[in-house]
Amino acid sequence: MWLPYVFTYLKMNESDPRATRSRTALLNAGVETLLQNSNATLTEIAQVAGVGRATLYRHFQTREQLIIELAAESLMATDQACAHIRSKEMKGREAIEAIFTSVMPLADRFHFLLSLWSYVETNETLKTTYHAQLSQLKARIKEAKLDSSIDESLPEEWLVCLMDNLLYTGWYCIATGSLSASEASKLAIRSFFDGMGVKTNNHSRDDESVFP
Repeated sequence: MWLPYVFTYLKMNESDPRATRSRTALLNAGVETLLQNSNATLTEIAQVAGVGRATLYRHFQTREQLIIELAAESLMATDQACAHIRSKEMKGREAIEAIFTSVMPLADRFHFLLSLWSYVETNETLKTTYHAQLSQLKARIKEAKLDSSIDESLPEEWLVCLMDNLLYTGWYCIATGSLSASEASKLAIRSFFDGMGVKTNNHSRDDESVFP
C-alpha cells in the first residue's frame, strides 16, 4: 500500500542525543495534545513534552511547521509499518488484511492525519505522498475484486472510505481501552470483508439497486 518517500521535514541531528530526545518528545506530545485539542498552541504542546520555550523554538518556529512535520512523520510511520507488504509482494485480500493488522497499532497517528487534514491538502509534498499511497490502496482493492474477495460492483472510493472509518473506529476503541490493537484489526477485517449481517443459506440481496 505505502510508497517510501523521504521528507525534508524530518531532519534530526542524530549526533546530538539531547536534541533528538527533545524533538521526539515534542512530536509525541504534539500528536497527544492535538488529538485532544486541535487548537492547542505550541506552548501547550511544549508543556506536555516537558520542553522549555528556547528548546521548542530551536526545533519549531511555528505551530504549522510542527503540524506539517507530524503529518510527514505519520505518513512515514504507516509506510514503514507496511514495508513487508511490498517486499513480500502481497496482493488483494492478503494485502488488505496485512494493512489493517499493520496500521491499527498506529491508529492514533492515522486519526491525527484526519483531524488536521487541511494541512495535508495544502502542502504539495504531503498531498503527493498521500495520493500515491491512495493509488496503491485502490490497486489492492481492485485485486481483491478480481479474486472475488470483494463485490466488484462496489466503487473503490466507497471502499477506501470504509477502510478509513474502520481504522478510525479501531483507534477509538483502542483509545478507550475496550479493544486491543490485535482485536480491533481482526474486527476491522471481518467487517470489511464479511459485513455485519448474520449469514443464512436463504439470504438474498434486496439492495442490489443501490450499487451502480
